[in-house]
Parts: sequence; structure tokens; C-alpha cells
Amino acid sequence: MNTKEVTIGKMVVAGLLFNSLTPYNASLATFRSAIDDSLDLRIKEHRTALLNWLNNWGCRHLSKDQHPVASESILDWYRSNRATLLSDETPLWRLKNQEIDIAANAYGSLKDRIGARHYRRDKKLEAHIGPTAASKILFALRPKALMPWDDAMRKHFDCDGSPESYVRYQKIIRKLALHIRVRCEERGFQIDDLPQRLGRPNSTVLELINEFIWITVTRKIELPSSETLIQWASLD
Repeated sequence: MNTKEVTIGKMVVAGLLFNSLTPYNASLATFRSAIDDSLDLRIKEHRTALLNWLNNWGCRHLSKDQHPVASESILDWYRSNRATLLSDETPLWRLKNQEIDIAANAYGSLKDRIGARHYRRDKKLEAHIGPTAASKILFALRPKALMPWDDAMRKHFDCDGSPESYVRYQKIIRKLALHIRVRCEERGFQIDDLPQRLGRPNSTVLELINEFIWITVTRKIELPSSETLIQWASLD
């Protein structure tokens, strides 16, 4: 992805497409309402809401019949890693490399926890929470700071799902966010104000970036050029 080709106008179009093509933002809003916009994984009801949201966001291996298994694994992980998690107020573009490394350690521990357990012919089969669900759980905990991914995104950015590749991906997104910050400042406002400017006051900047990447990478939709957007805007 060429960072210079990412414009605010294209992000607007990507967000409109994302909302038209998916119910993901509606399910995210339902999840945040259920936790009163403050996720505490020590609370069973919060973990249930999280798992329901993960199902809605494509993590189907953590099926409802396996929610008790995944819930206990997430609780155990949270008890061990809660103290090391980043501040929920610090956005990704302000994170230091060391802070991203710490987040990656927590991610690595989470993705390898057991998310589902089945028995077939008296043989126990276990599935891990995995890289996609782990990244989305961390995003749910730190929606300003930690970017989620899916299989297509990992493949596109040459990430294998390891903690090291998680670090690399967060740095790629951090670089993109810094580019967007410059674009915003050139237009006389701060990047923190971007969601409000785009009519998305309840979203984070990372959500907007994630929608752009999902549209252009996961769905492979080619967005119109800046010139085309200007032409469209001039039409009455």
C-alpha cells in the first residue's frame, strides 16, 4: 500500500462502502452499548458480549457452544496481562516502539490460548483463539491504539500472525496514521478531530483506517482517484 495515495476523501468513500456492505459497525455499536463503552474482561457479561461481537466480526471458530471455553481462556489471559496493557487514551501514532512490543507480547500470549475444545471419537481436539480473534480482542480493549487484522490483511502485508509480524503491522499502521495526521493538519485541524469531521463522532481514527484497509485490501475494491472525487463534488 502506497501511503501517499491514502487521502481523506478516499477514507470517506471507504467508510461509506464499509457501512453499506457490512453490518460490522452496527454490531460494534451493540457490543459497546452492552459493556457501557468500557470493557472489563473480569466481568462475565462483558466476555459474553465480546464473544458475541467476535462471532459477528467473522471469528466463527469461537462458536457459541464454545463460549465457556473461550471465556475462561480470555479471563485467565486478562488476569496475567492486564497490568501490562497500554493506556486506553494513547492513540497508535503516539506509541513508542517499546509500547508496541509490550502489546505484541500480550497478543502472542492470547492467540495461543485455547478457544474451543471438541471431542471426536474419544479424541480431544483443541483450537486456539488465533491471530485474528486475538487482534480483535486487543482492538476491543484499546480501540485507539491497536489495529485488528484478518487473513487477507496479514497476507497483503506479508505478516504470518506471529508477535513479530504483529509489531510490524502496528508500525505500518502507525506510519499511515502519521501520514493522515499531516493531511489533517494541512487542512487546518488535528487528526483527533477527523472522526467528528467525517460525521463519525463515535468512531476512532483506527476504525476509519481499518475500514479503508478492509475495503481496499480484504475486498479489493479500487477507490476513485482524488481527481475523480473532485469532479464528482463539482457536479450539481
